[in-house]
Amino acid sequence: MRRAAVACLLLASASFARAQTQVLIISGLGGEARYSQEFNTLSGTLAAALHERFAIPDSDIVWLGEDSVSKAPRFGGQSTKVNVEKVVQRFATRAKPGSQVVVVLIGHGAGDGPESRISIPGPDVTATDFVRLFARFPSQRIAFLDLTSASGDMVATLSAPGRVIITATKTALERNESHFAAFFTDALTKDVADTDKDGRVSLLEAFRYAAAETKRFYDSASHLQSEHAQLDDDGDRQGSGEPTGRSGEGMLARRFFLDAGKYAAHAGGNDPRIAGLYSERFALEEQIETLRGRKKVMTPEAYDDELEKLLVSLARKSREIRMLEGRN
Repeated sequence: MRRAAVACLLLASASFARAQTQVLIISGLGGEARYSQEFNTLSGTLAAALHERFAIPDSDIVWLGEDSVSKAPRFGGQSTKVNVEKVVQRFATRAKPGSQVVVVLIGHGAGDGPESRISIPGPDVTATDFVRLFARFPSQRIAFLDLTSASGDMVATLSAPGRVIITATKTALERNESHFAAFFTDALTKDVADTDKDGRVSLLEAFRYAAAETKRFYDSASHLQSEHAQLDDDGDRQGSGEPTGRSGEGMLARRFFLDAGKYAAHAGGNDPRIAGLYSERFALEEQIETLRGRKKVMTPEAYDDELEKLLVSLARKSREIRMLEGRN
């Protein structure tokens, strides 16, 4: 019985490491020219990085924005509620079990509780709307990254098992311009957030980097901080501003990568053998994290036995990598 459970665990973790990722970026109304330009730049930069840095196919990246006639790369049309629902339906039709769906909101937010929303052309999309839309992904992992102002109330409405919810603010009362959005985009588009130096950036690393830089921004300007980002990924409907990823909040986000395969190829350079070993090492790391999450439902003996096996395999894989790279 235990062997069967472990086999399922390893298979699930390996599948997650190779998971398909579909991303929808929704940038809203600027209200002023400078905001419109900022939202457009952040969205375009992120869309480009998803393809160039994370090797996500263009067919799996859709950016909807304020402009109805933009010819920018990966721009899929105006960010109306109708278009948002069409894209989500298309994603749902193509999504495979265990794949990843990521929705990013960039713009001005408003509202209260289930009616929290992003300001877009025409009727706004609310938290309640996203609950309905996400019901189309019963066997997929979802990351909802609301980088708008006044986004905090999204957490309680959208929190669920298997979801990473990130908001730029703690409540809907934090209505001022969000600087967190720019720093979070930096975390995914620049080489600044890989704190464990494993060649890839998890959503937890991106969150922690952006939260720290946001605080630094306000401290440097001697201004009272008016936005406090939150992360929820354990389905308890409560976010944390300082998730560790060791227990409670952050454990799923720590294992949520937009695309691990790209990093493996990059780390391997032109040697497919090294790239393959990195992919296997990443899969082992995923298996260890998944096992740690199951510690409470396992006997101490079974947990220690399986953890030892995985750690030994990880050490051997790391040694193989070092030897091929000439670092041994």
